[in-house]
Amino acid sequence: MKKIILMALSGVFATICCFPQTSGDKQINLSVHQCREMALVSSEEMKIAGYLNEQAKVEKQIAQIAALPKLSASGTYGYLNSDIALGLPEMELKIPIMGTEVDLSGMIPETMNLGLNSGIYMIGATLQQPIFTGGRIATGNKMAKKGMEITEENSNMTRMRIIAEAEKAYWTYFSIKDKINLLNQYEALLDTLYQSVSDMISVKMATGNDLLKISSRRSNIRYQKQKAVNGMELCRMELCRIIGVDPETKITLTDSISKGSSQIADHSYDLTLRPEYRMLQKQVELKDLDIKNVRGEYLPTVGLMAGYSYLGKMEMGGISMRMDRPSALVMLSVNIPLFNFGEGAKKIRNAKISREIQQEELNKNSSLLTIEIEHAKRNLQDASLLIMTAETALAEAEASLRSIRNNYEVGMGTLIDLLDAQTQWQEAYNNTIDAWVEHKINEIEFLRVTGRLF
Repeated sequence: MKKIILMALSGVFATICCFPQTSGDKQINLSVHQCREMALVSSEEMKIAGYLNEQAKVEKQIAQIAALPKLSASGTYGYLNSDIALGLPEMELKIPIMGTEVDLSGMIPETMNLGLNSGIYMIGATLQQPIFTGGRIATGNKMAKKGMEITEENSNMTRMRIIAEAEKAYWTYFSIKDKINLLNQYEALLDTLYQSVSDMISVKMATGNDLLKISSRRSNIRYQKQKAVNGMELCRMELCRIIGVDPETKITLTDSISKGSSQIADHSYDLTLRPEYRMLQKQVELKDLDIKNVRGEYLPTVGLMAGYSYLGKMEMGGISMRMDRPSALVMLSVNIPLFNFGEGAKKIRNAKISREIQQEELNKNSSLLTIEIEHAKRNLQDASLLIMTAETALAEAEASLRSIRNNYEVGMGTLIDLLDAQTQWQEAYNNTIDAWVEHKINEIEFLRVTGRLF
């Protein structure tokens, strides 16, 4: 009986086999890299960030077009079914003819008809070119460029957040599956022991008390496994949601934690690498440009306009009036604001206040971001110490299990002592899994908050 028990315990202690994957219609093999990529592709937040970036690029193109000339064409046609009578003022018209003045005033009609019943039309083209707008065009281009930079930083921030969420879900699922695997191995051991003790009882080589002890341990393990399976299913469904697959999809993880490669020796950081900080900085710069833009509204503006038009088919007093050829027109306009009851100064002051508010937001959030980084840094350091503690406890549990197993083999230990030692080793192994997974998650979070998670 002792040999059977020792062989079963040695099998669990030496190897941890993979937990069998439940077969189903939908099943995928998933690596960490695939998990990240699928999460980025399926994320609605990443799609929104992409649209915002695209919108900012279009706005930059619109701002660049503002400095280019604008060409427009126009055409007008009018028709009136009756003439318009124009009253003419009385006037004297005397013309000297052969030394004698001849009065022609009676020949001037009192009214003259403006005829539109045959239709009148006018066509033309106009070209407008801004020359100086108080610097608003150049400032508008800079503001549009700054807006595009802000949306790019927002995309980086969103990308890091999605990657962190995906990797945390991946390793949490890995942790629970590993624990269930260990519980399955321990349950298989207890089932073997239960059967062996039952056989020994039938030949009077064991007592019912030994069987009850094994049965109690087996019930507790099944309870723990059921809770772990329920938690694993919830983690699997959450992972399915993040990577954008059907919630019923079965997932087989192809990556595992490589002990020794996860720890980060360098815990230094640069706050300016973080997208959130750069966004705040660029928003302050945007406010500086807004002040220039408001100031430009109250500076002189200069514009040039050139037109080309043609008028035809208008009659006056029975005489057809039309242009022999199109006429060109060139105008230069200058607008100089003189007095506006201090409106400009007040708007500029308001823009400066907005800039100061944004600067204070940068100062406040810089402190919060620094605290967040320090918190993540300390969590990572604590996780490294936790790994050392867990691995020390696991080594002690292994040594204890070997010692008790040797004592039991020579008849100096009891079955309950052996089961207790196995339980302690299982707990120590679970704690080691937790420590490594917690370190991995804290490492991911530290990389995210320092802007280095790509």
